Amino acid sequence: MLQTQQITRKLKDFGRVKDLYIEAFPKSERAPIAYLFYIARKDTVRFNAYYDNDVFVGFTYTITIDDMIYLLYFAVESGLRSKGYGAQILSFIQELYPNNRIILNIEVEDEKADNNADRIRRKSFYLKNGYTLTTIYFKMNGNIYDVLVSNGICTADDFRYLWKKYMGTLLFTLYRPQIRDNVEV
Repeated sequence: MLQTQQITRKLKDFGRVKDLYIEAFPKSERAPIAYLFYIARKDTVRFNAYYDNDVFVGFTYTITIDDMIYLLYFAVESGLRSKGYGAQILSFIQELYPNNRIILNIEVEDEKADNNADRIRRKSFYLKNGYTLTTIYFKMNGNIYDVLVSNGICTADDFRYLWKKYMGTLLFTLYRPQIRDNVEV
């Protein structure tokens, strides 16, 4: 069974968390690590490392807004992928929040993208683990995403509200994420 530990700069595997964050997410999707820690001071944000005994497996960064849990970042160490750890982490989150909708976004499939095979695999992974595809398309920093949800439904208004609460009105206005229902952005 996996164990979790809050990620701080004092975490023994902080360097591994940071390296995995950089490896798993393209620069256009990464917030500065200092910003993640700043926001993680809120009691609605959890930045957790996952361990199998003493072996660092991966991390999640979740935000709780009302009855929604937004899985903003989720990564498993590259050498440990396809060994069931990702499914275990998703199950852990589901058990921790049994009455909440769990929402995440993934890059849309794009035959022209260099990582399209990864996008297809990622979508399949989430669908296999109980997530459903919504009709929401989300565009930010030039990237287009599909939005998935577990344990309920998520509308474009819900997702917009979640982002606005997470970012605050000023940053939401500056970054202007485009969130649409039933149409590509």
